[in-house]
Amino acid sequence: MKKLTLLLAGLLCLGACSAHMKSAVKDGAIAPQFNDTLTDDEYLWVRGFGAANPAHQSDSQRRILSREAAIAHAYQRATEVLYGANLESNVQIVDAVSEGSTIHTSSSGILNDMELVSTEYLDDGGCTVIMRISRQKLQAAGLNPQTQENK
Repeated sequence: MKKLTLLLAGLLCLGACSAHMKSAVKDGAIAPQFNDTLTDDEYLWVRGFGAANPAHQSDSQRRILSREAAIAHAYQRATEVLYGANLESNVQIVDAVSEGSTIHTSSSGILNDMELVSTEYLDDGGCTVIMRISRQKLQAAGLNPQTQENK
């Protein structure tokens, strides 16, 4: 009976955990398939990516800055989902590598309530984060993103 109870508890936990976004990292690199946004019954989930600057000598510096870039990217994704996107881009490409690209981020209002759920680092120092915000908070602010299926 004890084993059956533990098995049922494990399955329940697995079912509850499968509702949120899955990892985008496989074998230390970006997985071949992942989703960037997901809206379930409880949360809007967003994923952000940040790349490490190879010019930084310290692994810690590369990881910290790639994490901050990933968080800024997640805020950008949440803004696009909630308010739409109006993009203007200026990126210089040199030898198939972008140079001079900058990210300016600020959040206010409801996005300040976003919660950082997970952080994963890639072998090259890049980072991916998953953030979420409660649908209840979004609805209280007059926002109601459509529910999406988890892939």
